[in-house]
Amino acid sequence: MTPENLLSEWARLLVVSLADAGLRDLVVSPGSRSTPVVAAALASKRLRMHSVVDERSAGFFALGRAKATGSPAAVLCTSGSAAANYMPAVVEAASARVPLLVITADRPFELHDCGAAQTMDQTRLYGTYARRFVDLGMPDTERAALVALRRRAAQCIADTLGPEPGPVHVNVRARKPLEPVAGKSDGARALTHAIDDALRTPLPRHEHGSKQPAQGAIDCVARAARSAKAGVIVCGPAEIGAGELAARVSAIARATGFPVYAEATSQLRFARTDLPEALTLDALDVLLRVPSFRQAFAPDVVLQIGEPPTSGAWERLVAERPSLERHVVARAGWPDPASSARSLIIADVACALDALAKALPSEQTPPLAFARELSRLNRAAWSAVADVLAADERLSEGAALRVVAEALPEGALLGLGNSLPVRHADVFCRARAGADIAVWSQRGVSGIDGVVSGAAGAADASGRPTVLVVGDVSAIHDMGGLAVAKLVHTPFIVVVLNNAGGRIFEQLPLAAAGLDATSESFWTTPHHANFEALAGVFDVPYSKARTATELSAALRDGLSRAGCTFVEAVVPPHGAREQYARVGAAVEAALSGSGEPQ
Repeated sequence: MTPENLLSEWARLLVVSLADAGLRDLVVSPGSRSTPVVAAALASKRLRMHSVVDERSAGFFALGRAKATGSPAAVLCTSGSAAANYMPAVVEAASARVPLLVITADRPFELHDCGAAQTMDQTRLYGTYARRFVDLGMPDTERAALVALRRRAAQCIADTLGPEPGPVHVNVRARKPLEPVAGKSDGARALTHAIDDALRTPLPRHEHGSKQPAQGAIDCVARAARSAKAGVIVCGPAEIGAGELAARVSAIARATGFPVYAEATSQLRFARTDLPEALTLDALDVLLRVPSFRQAFAPDVVLQIGEPPTSGAWERLVAERPSLERHVVARAGWPDPASSARSLIIADVACALDALAKALPSEQTPPLAFARELSRLNRAAWSAVADVLAADERLSEGAALRVVAEALPEGALLGLGNSLPVRHADVFCRARAGADIAVWSQRGVSGIDGVVSGAAGAADASGRPTVLVVGDVSAIHDMGGLAVAKLVHTPFIVVVLNNAGGRIFEQLPLAAAGLDATSESFWTTPHHANFEALAGVFDVPYSKARTATELSAALRDGLSRAGCTFVEAVVPPHGAREQYARVGAAVEAALSGSGEPQ
């Protein structure tokens, strides 16, 4: 006879085993079929529990926590369509290699394919995006089944972390009654003792070894660097912890004489570093927007660290120069969309950089003539950008990013939404050596899904004062993110750049297609959203900024208190396109007659 507490005890074994394996956070959305696991988690007190109504927001909130900590976070939902709402977060986790455990409650086998309510096939729901799919089947009292459940919990946590971090999907079937049951029969007491005994068995220690780089590949890159006369180091998107690589990148720059372009999402732009100004090339994206510079810019060796840079100007350069000798160092995947890299070293990045430093001359190499010239042009470009910002009487998008970057306290977290904000940061925000500012973004598939929710998760998990800069369309797309933001206990400011639509499309070739306003609106999606009312729905403090001074004041206010603050930064609808044109013209004028990089 089946013990009356089988489901409750089975759920207890699963939850405690997940906690023993290293799980610390469980984000729960409401539902009935998930009741046994939720009840077990609440009773265990081993996990931090977070209640989020909308599964899509919940998925990104958990994803943000995992991105901030590097440790897996879990989401749990009921059966049926609820699980489908996790898909965007699962896709981002897979592409950005973020550890995420997705637990979906399900109905028993006998209720499938017969018209039962809230039932669908959840088998391999996330397809190839899940690193592993595990269907736990129906609860079982056999000791072998109990031990296997504990082992599978440990496997699932391990698989979120490697060999390639990402999402793991666990499907948990449950038959009514779903509510917790206190076992009183002899069989129920025996089952409780059996599970207590299983839980006393330690889980095996399981760690994924770091991937050491092949020495031959390291030697190849070192030879290229030693012989280069015009090298450059380019750092693309990386996980938040990559700021610890700053000293290693600086050491290689000093050993080679190569200047470093570190975009904001690389974690190195605002990290603690001893990189001298002569080797800092933080205006490269701006410079590459000038045709004459891009034509003259001819490095003979490029060392790319991390994922492909966000910069569209860099992407165009690489596409135009298939013969450019480019060597890539990254932790996983094949980060070379141009299909023209000379070599790829896929390994633990810290280990690879250490090995490369050992293979290079121990004495420091003075900045190459190429680097010295680039440093001069770098200063000229930033001076031109400053002039453009100073000439704008109204609050501009570039000025908003500059104000935010300067307002962040040491050790803060800067969140960057996709489309324009992440690009604005590289065009308008100079490097801040020593600021120890981490950058949160969702550049795995670069969507606007769940940006507010994800940043809220990162802010809450990191405990850092956080400012997210997001576009108005992204904010509208993730309105539920403000409900999640209420969970954040650290200062968390959501700055929405309200330019009345998705203005990145005005900077794409589409803008030259001669579309009328009605047709163009299908891309720019202009809106009449009342952001003050939206903030009011979730009882979030709100302010509107139309000038840089007002924005600075709003940031000071928001950073002075815990919890979420919503700041609407009103900027001209077509301001980004016009400002980028002015920046390009100003930089080109500043470089005119000053010579090009040799």
